Amino acid sequence: MNLLAYQPTWWTLNPQDNGRYGVLVGVFIAGMVLFFALSKVPHSARRPIVVGVTFLAGLFWVLRYLWPEPIALRENELPNGFVEKTGQWLQTSVPFVSGIAQVVTSFLLGLGMFSLLRVHFTKITRKQKDWQFSVLLLVCMALMIAVGYADWLQREFWIKEKITDDTTTWTNVNVVFNILFEGLLQNMDAAMFSIIAFYIFSAAYRAFRIRSMEATLLMSSALIVMLSLMGAVTSGWNGTIDNMTGSNPANLLNNLKLNELAGWLRNMVQVPALQALEFGVGLGTLAMALRLWLGLERGGVTE
Repeated sequence: MNLLAYQPTWWTLNPQDNGRYGVLVGVFIAGMVLFFALSKVPHSARRPIVVGVTFLAGLFWVLRYLWPEPIALRENELPNGFVEKTGQWLQTSVPFVSGIAQVVTSFLLGLGMFSLLRVHFTKITRKQKDWQFSVLLLVCMALMIAVGYADWLQREFWIKEKITDDTTTWTNVNVVFNILFEGLLQNMDAAMFSIIAFYIFSAAYRAFRIRSMEATLLMSSALIVMLSLMGAVTSGWNGTIDNMTGSNPANLLNNLKLNELAGWLRNMVQVPALQALEFGVGLGTLAMALRLWLGLERGGVTE
């Protein structure tokens, strides 16, 4: 590294410097024109464009983690040579590229909301089956967005100093948001997951039918783990073991305590199996990422 005046990259400058606001406005307008042009692209040319943009976006992050970078980026140092300059450029451009990723994510969120609105508006206008639930969904969504946004503005900007955790300092908007979010949404989420728990229990009951050696091992392991979580059962069983061993910690029968058996199952059986599963999922994710990055995966917007 040369001890010369450090030259910051363009996107680390103050927005008021070098007419950056004008450049940003121009980029925004150009982006809108580009989006409009892409919407008019023939279907046959859509795949090469999507594949090219995907490859360039992925190439940045590949270079970011594989390209050598300066050990320390001090204020008055200037990188020397192509390798150090490229490494510094990649390092300082991460916040900018991350901002672009957040913007794209917000577009995806907006696209999802648009798709949701289109589906349910179509269902309402055509009076399809259970269209009343679509009306309820849209009304609740609009109400939650409006009240939540107003609550956020009050807590962060308008009367930030006046609103505390004390409910006496809340406005009507804060009270309504608390009723909608804490009183309704979270309780309905809990009720939904409770209903799902019954379906899981039903599936577990069918899976635990002893029809083979594997099913026997599965049921026995699950029974031991479940019993170890029951305080009364664990206390009674472990107390029986202690009476048999005379509370001698060196006795081999102590290994038959429920907490010991459950701990052995978790540490020696469950954890290795989960690690193997995570390793397989990681390899599959890497393979899928490479296929998407290199344009080998077909389907979606590329077709």
